[in-house]
Amino acid sequence: MPERVLATMQEVGRDLYLLGLVSSHGGNLSVREGTGMWITGTGTMLGRLRERHIAYVRADGTASGPPPSSDTVLHATIYAMTGAGAVVHAHPRHAIALSFGTDRFVPMDFEGLHFLKAVPVVDQGPNQVAQVAAALQEAVVVMLRGHGAYARGATLWEALHWVTALEESAQVAWLAGR
Repeated sequence: MPERVLATMQEVGRDLYLLGLVSSHGGNLSVREGTGMWITGTGTMLGRLRERHIAYVRADGTASGPPPSSDTVLHATIYAMTGAGAVVHAHPRHAIALSFGTDRFVPMDFEGLHFLKAVPVVDQGPNQVAQVAAALQEAVVVMLRGHGAYARGATLWEALHWVTALEESAQVAWLAGR
């Protein structure tokens, strides 16, 4: 595994955990590499990532390393449909709470409006993989109702930015009573 990929996954995973955007064993990260991807393993602690926690999944679906995340198919679909270089999946609690009341979260704060514009909310179900990936063709972050957020970026740092901006906007909306 390239040291730069490991170091970035460790730093972003730690940030997600320290910011309270994932539980001890929640969320997942991936980075596109060639025709495959590096992706965190199922049940991995993002705040304490080590090389042994990260799988390499080839284009044909075969993997090396630990069992890859249960979201592997979703990450692969996002890469195929968007051209992203990285994907972050987190559980930002204010955004999750707001996802129950809307099909599209429109931030009211300046940064959220500027960067996120409107965040699609997709229902959980048999079509969620295709719907999340399709929504990420236009949006930089998407909510899966009652579950969490998926963000795409050229890098993990960019995808982390979109998740943190979403949660900040959701907190502002929550505090404003929206």
